[in-house]
Amino acid sequence: MCGIVGIVSKRNIDQSDIQSMTNALKHRGPDAQATFTNESQTVALGHTRLSIIDLSSEANQPMHSTDGRYVVVFNGEIYNFKGVRGEIETLHPDLIFKTHSDTEVILNAFAAWGVDMVKRLEGMFAIALYDKLSNQLFLFRDRIGKKPLFYFFDGEYFIFASEIKALRKHPAVLAAKEIDKESVCEFLHLGYIPEPKTIYQFIRKFPAGFIGELDSSLEFRFRPYWQVDDQLSKPFEIKDETQAKFLLREKLNGAVQKRLISDVPLGAFLSGGTDSSLITAMASQFTRSPIKTFSIGFKESAFDEHHYAAQVASALKTDHHEYILSETEAAEMLEKYLAHFDEPFADTSAIPTMLVSQLARKEVTVALTGDGGDELFLGYGAYTWASRLNNLWVKVIQRPMAYLLDRSGNSRYQRVAHILEKVDRPLLRSHIFSQEQYFFSDKELVSLVNDNLGYRPFKYIDSPQASHLSEPDKQALFDLKYYLKDDLLVKVDRAAMFYALECRSPLLDQQVVEFALNLPDHFKTKGNVKKWILKELLREYLPSDLVDRPKWGFSIPLSKWLKNEFHYLIDECLNRQTVEEAQFVNFDYVERLKDSFLKKEQDYLYNRIWILIVLHKWIKDNG
Repeated sequence: MCGIVGIVSKRNIDQSDIQSMTNALKHRGPDAQATFTNESQTVALGHTRLSIIDLSSEANQPMHSTDGRYVVVFNGEIYNFKGVRGEIETLHPDLIFKTHSDTEVILNAFAAWGVDMVKRLEGMFAIALYDKLSNQLFLFRDRIGKKPLFYFFDGEYFIFASEIKALRKHPAVLAAKEIDKESVCEFLHLGYIPEPKTIYQFIRKFPAGFIGELDSSLEFRFRPYWQVDDQLSKPFEIKDETQAKFLLREKLNGAVQKRLISDVPLGAFLSGGTDSSLITAMASQFTRSPIKTFSIGFKESAFDEHHYAAQVASALKTDHHEYILSETEAAEMLEKYLAHFDEPFADTSAIPTMLVSQLARKEVTVALTGDGGDELFLGYGAYTWASRLNNLWVKVIQRPMAYLLDRSGNSRYQRVAHILEKVDRPLLRSHIFSQEQYFFSDKELVSLVNDNLGYRPFKYIDSPQASHLSEPDKQALFDLKYYLKDDLLVKVDRAAMFYALECRSPLLDQQVVEFALNLPDHFKTKGNVKKWILKELLREYLPSDLVDRPKWGFSIPLSKWLKNEFHYLIDECLNRQTVEEAQFVNFDYVERLKDSFLKKEQDYLYNRIWILIVLHKWIKDNG
């Protein structure tokens, strides 16, 4: 796990630029740091290394191929690198590998198969590979988008990096600081900025599952090698529940085993929920000593579930570590999280994620997570709403019911009223997500945002490949493409890598993802039981009372904290001067919103207040 940067230019590169960009990513790779510049001084690559596989200096990057033609910088892990290496050695028996690293396997795989080598790689990765002979740069990003990759391109410079903060060390990027107004609106609707946009007009996210090629004349093009929708036509022959569990167990065990390969200490995040408990249980089968597990609790008892994690840890006999978080400590971490994420990011679970990463890094360098379980196996309440809103009788009473609930004065009913708002089909997926997260609906945004933003709603059309799916599955597919990739995985990557901790997600293994995408709904949900098949597997390791319990997200008591420890942010970021100087939203609307939240006790508005705070604090801090 590492940080990568690069510059390709039509003019000579200033060495201080590539060095300052590389320095900006030291937190991602504290173990080694180096740069490469080609003879003509027009291509430069930088790398910061977190040593996981083959700890020797021979495995440091930038790494050169044996013949000197190719140079690579790489962030991530290739879990099947030993198998790919075996294929290469069969093809080229005279080839001698100098290291035991996955990086060298990438170089030799490219030499053997060209850009199509990426289809053989299983893992999480952002790869930049330079061909000295053709003077071409190739970029690759993993299928799900686990590893980040940002780029800037103005015709004169092509610049890339693992994080925006590194890109902005280059003068050309720093000068192009225009805000992407469309991304501001999407942020207020979703709480994150979806690929390919960023908060900056001229910085983009390199798309997941794509290959990019930059030729010697700085012509840039990219194409997909793997897309989620294309996996929907690969149904498995499943006769019954026994076979479904057998196949999933087999694939998950394989995914976990691959992610246990490490030359440094390894552990697991354990919240006590279904996903992290199952991954921890499976990992425990393959470790000689008790696996180290880590959890965060809260002093606010209504949000504190660390005792469930402790019970799971006890049942699985793990070496468990926990930390109890207070409001004061959360406030101290708040400023760090908002600054570190580089663009507006409203997911406050980044705070406990940073803290559990800090806790884990004291003991291990790699941690397994349960990311992906909800999106793949229908774990969210949004999927229930997708089914309800497709019901004919609900459609008939939707508008009058929304009207009555909105005027009930009950905070919970008013939230339901927002979900029941009638929207056009292209707006439905983002609407359900947005209102489940308590953010601004399309209807609200029309009144909230200023005319200068040129507001356009976030549209999403279900793909033709998904036409046979149920409404819950279609909603989950939307989350897999956007929420998982551009929120949850971003949160884990930035939070963990801030402390140089690598996180691995067995549930997002390619084979598990493709299996889950084609698994019939009745294996995912039975009655009111969500993620049924995962819970059934978990019963093989834990007693039922630790399996059958209500879902509770990795969240903080934000509504309460905004009225206490975090209240200063409302005064600091949502006053008239700050809001009107930013020129994004209508201050009178914001004032009414604050009044409803603080004085009328409409607690469901807390995330709307928070998302406005995040946006305006980012503007204040970044000019």
